[in-house]
Amino acid sequence: MEWIKRVGFLSGLMAMIIFVGLIGNRADAAVSPLITNFQPKLKTSQVITNYTDSDGKQHQEAISHPGITMNAEQLETMQKEVRSGNEPWGKAFEAYANDTFARKNPRLYFESGNDIFIHILGPWRSGNYSNPSGYVGDRVNKDGATIFKQTIMWYITGDSVYRANAMNAIREYEKIQSAVPAYNFRFATLTYWLAASAEILRATDSPKADLNWTQSDTDNLTRVFKVLSATYNDHSYWMNQHQFNVMGTMGRALFTNNYPLYAEAVEATTVNNEGTHGGNNGSIMYQMRLMTKNDQTGELLPVSAQHVQLIEMGRDVGHAWDDIGGLSTLAQTIYSQGTKVDPTTGAVSTATNAVNPFNFLNDRLLAGTTYMIRYEKGEDVIWTPADSSRGIYTQINPTSRGRIDPFLGILYNYYKYDQKVNMNDSRYQPLTQAYEAQMPEGTSFDYPAAGTLLFTRKSAE
Repeated sequence: MEWIKRVGFLSGLMAMIIFVGLIGNRADAAVSPLITNFQPKLKTSQVITNYTDSDGKQHQEAISHPGITMNAEQLETMQKEVRSGNEPWGKAFEAYANDTFARKNPRLYFESGNDIFIHILGPWRSGNYSNPSGYVGDRVNKDGATIFKQTIMWYITGDSVYRANAMNAIREYEKIQSAVPAYNFRFATLTYWLAASAEILRATDSPKADLNWTQSDTDNLTRVFKVLSATYNDHSYWMNQHQFNVMGTMGRALFTNNYPLYAEAVEATTVNNEGTHGGNNGSIMYQMRLMTKNDQTGELLPVSAQHVQLIEMGRDVGHAWDDIGGLSTLAQTIYSQGTKVDPTTGAVSTATNAVNPFNFLNDRLLAGTTYMIRYEKGEDVIWTPADSSRGIYTQINPTSRGRIDPFLGILYNYYKYDQKVNMNDSRYQPLTQAYEAQMPEGTSFDYPAAGTLLFTRKSAE
């Protein structure tokens, strides 16, 4: 209860601060000294592709650029509001700029003289590394996050130092030549980070010609994405790891204008019908699972006792938060493309009853997220024993209860600004309290996060 009181107080206080600071659309914060006179402008485009759906019907579908994680409108809103010093973007940018991955002298882990960064080995002993793909994977995951954050810093500030950091790092990764088929989802994460960054870099011009995106950059990165795809797939990996794999597939598909592959990644986000039905499946449907029976006893639950629970909470709190981060990132990318899905099958759909991925299965992603928030803030929730494919989770793992990770901004901004719901309604209040208590939302090296900076809509003015 103390947590609830504290969150309620902080939520109210934050709301007052934001309200007062935005009266009359007034810029309360000073414009960041990091902002330069050069303002990057987006070059937007749409590529029309051919797509055959599951019923054998052919469609022409558009892929929008930029459109991985953030679309052009979201990018332009973020840039404009930060450069004007408006809140809540101003404080959010200040926090973002102080992240070690976003500073002007970030550490890069790519080892240009180490061949295992060029020819990526499988998970067996090689030389001094008991697991070379693990050694490389941990490092490239961090580099991917650094590249993305340097790209965001460039786009907001116009400072070529950030663009140089991002471009030079990407061009190091363009040197990758081979990868042994072996499982390591970190290379899928790297693929997503590189694709999301490249979307912005090739859509903007630099005052320095050598830092401009070229066709060679596109060709090299396309080749690298194909090489890295040997290390992951988007149907068979366990719970939150599934989502990293789908992120890689989705980023690669959009960057290369491969609509069939993109459609496959969309369905793998919502249902993943090619994967296990239940158990280890990390899709929205199965990770944010509607419990209709006790998997330990086989006993069916009465309709009145059926509920949604986030399955990986039976494992631990950190990986459960990863499910929220991964599925929110995927839903956000699908939404940025303007893609809708069948409300039941989760496949790409243009039918009149098609829904946004956030609204799939009656807002299932929100329901699972709300379930976790309620538990983490101290409420009693019903847990039904659930199959994880590695045994039955008979209870929630209570270790580190009370932890709130920075993965709520995507959902909060969608429902508040796009759905325009009453965020104090009981259905949305847990999300509202948890998110507003931590504004500006923090960052991550696994997901875009930083929701206050990246995803606050222009209507917040």
